[in-house]
Amino acid sequence: MKVQTRAMAALLGLGMMVSPSMGWSGSLQDKLDKIQISGFVDAAFSDTTGPTKGGITLDQVEIDIEYASDNIGLRFDLESTADGFGATPFEQGYIYYTFNGIGEGVTFTFGKFNAPIGWELLDAPDMYQYSHAMVFNNALPTNMTGASLATSFGIADLIVYAANGTDTNAANTTSGVNTFGGRLGLTPFEGVNIGFSYLTGDNIAGVYQLQKFKTYDVDLTLELVEGLIIGAEYVQNKNWTALNTKSQGFFVTAHYDFTDMLGVTGRYGVWDPDTVATGKMTATTVALTAALGDGLGALFEWRNDKDRTVIPSTSIDTYAFEMTYSF
Repeated sequence: MKVQTRAMAALLGLGMMVSPSMGWSGSLQDKLDKIQISGFVDAAFSDTTGPTKGGITLDQVEIDIEYASDNIGLRFDLESTADGFGATPFEQGYIYYTFNGIGEGVTFTFGKFNAPIGWELLDAPDMYQYSHAMVFNNALPTNMTGASLATSFGIADLIVYAANGTDTNAANTTSGVNTFGGRLGLTPFEGVNIGFSYLTGDNIAGVYQLQKFKTYDVDLTLELVEGLIIGAEYVQNKNWTALNTKSQGFFVTAHYDFTDMLGVTGRYGVWDPDTVATGKMTATTVALTAALGDGLGALFEWRNDKDRTVIPSTSIDTYAFEMTYSF
């Protein structure tokens, strides 16, 4: 839920007025009314089986600022993790412009933005459980610094993008803008959406590689029964974690709300880090969720991870309790 906070908006507005190049004209009040501020605080307790003890952590604090006027706008997400703001405190920061009159509109985005690939989202308020699937953790980027074009037409939506690399905000002085991708989404009828994504480049987690990596991803969303959402994803990577290596994985998840307050999530996933080598990893997750009102949510998660890529194989249970407040 987004709210307008006039005190913070006034500070932002005055800061923008300092530079005439920002094109700040017209009523100051009109500008402030177009600023939206949202955010969340996420804290959790987690523990695993074994000698290592768990504890309580502040996982994430985020403030999101968005300004939009007609077909022009900007957004930046100021994010802090348990270790503080760090070297790159902005999860996102981009400017966008929408070209009207071209189909249903074409939006050009320039800056740092969440990678438009995969089913699961990045932030805690957008998740149905505490942890991410292995596909999210091992196979996909989270952010891109570059440019994108997005549009929709009929039952389809399309985005294409170019970036410096994956999960890096720095210019790649060796190969420049070297990562390219896109996603085509189809909604053949209400309650069904399927997406096809492709990503390629010379950059692996911000490190230059001679051989191109390639990622193929398919995600599916079903919302055919009231209160029930089903998601699934399959991904295949080449040269993502190591050269001449093919990896792949999938997961299926379902979330059902019994009432406006209580829900349950189940997820099962498989990850194969090297399709030539023996053994795979699996993860089974169950989460109970509660919407406590006014943006406050809580959940309890149990997760079991089995790793059969090592000898002897391992099995680890993780328990987590999380509370998130969004405004």
